[in-house]
Amino acid sequence: MVIKQGDPARLTYRYLRIAIVAGVLVLFVSLTMQIAADHGRLDSGEEWWHASISAYFYSPVQSIFVGTLVGIGTCLIAIKGRHGAEEVLLNFAGMFAVLVALIPTPLDAAMCGEEPYCLDVPERVGNNVGTLLLVGGVVLVLATWPRRRDLGGRVGWDLWLTWLTWAGTGVWLLAWPASFLESAHYTAAVLLFACLVAVAWINGSDHAITTQALDRLRGMSARAYRVWYRWIAAVMAAVLVVGMATMVVLDRFLPDLFPQTLFVVETAMMLIFALYWALQTIQFWDTGLPARAQVEDVKVPGGTAS
Repeated sequence: MVIKQGDPARLTYRYLRIAIVAGVLVLFVSLTMQIAADHGRLDSGEEWWHASISAYFYSPVQSIFVGTLVGIGTCLIAIKGRHGAEEVLLNFAGMFAVLVALIPTPLDAAMCGEEPYCLDVPERVGNNVGTLLLVGGVVLVLATWPRRRDLGGRVGWDLWLTWLTWAGTGVWLLAWPASFLESAHYTAAVLLFACLVAVAWINGSDHAITTQALDRLRGMSARAYRVWYRWIAAVMAAVLVVGMATMVVLDRFLPDLFPQTLFVVETAMMLIFALYWALQTIQFWDTGLPARAQVEDVKVPGGTAS
């Protein structure tokens, strides 16, 4: 499949990829403006820098926070990668991003006060996540039906994993709503970043990209891109593991030393991922899809680029 100049499919692919990077930038501009505003209006000694990016759900950043994460999640699901693990990881990353957006990080009631951003959180989570589960169930049925024969073999592992995740989320919400409100946000966030690390590593390990006409690359050689992606995956994994461990230790033994540890970890992970996504967008600017996705688009009977 050769994508011609001006081809709508290629242009759509570009716009989806650019929208993800733009969403990250929009979120950080909004965060910067709010942090600057809080620093200017609060008295000395008051907390003007929240402990995490997610805590800005309870601030004027809320609309941008929710909107950008839902948009990024939708784009990650719409974007097609290599058939198999990368495609599944992108889909799950998109689903987890939406959950991170709609399930706010727990916040002490005394800290929240009567701000409008803090009201009726349990009701909103029940409504929003319940809606996603109901509509998601219908979508899963429609996605599973054409592949129903795959459920009996190894090729159907992604369907089983998706159904189990859907069912597990629903059971958790209905059976243990207090636990869901307390932990679901953090669980989704960790799984989101883990998926993104894995996606970067897969791209760093893919030797299918060649210098053939089908795989015209911009910016660097295929080998250079693979090196960048491996390093990005390694750095993201290190930041996630070391950052989370540091946060747990500080929270347990030195809670007042640096309460913004999680904010720094989230910021680093999102900016490193944005770098990876920007590099890959440049890499496939002309071809529109990774090489293996283009080949498998032809090989999979009745399939789409994946």
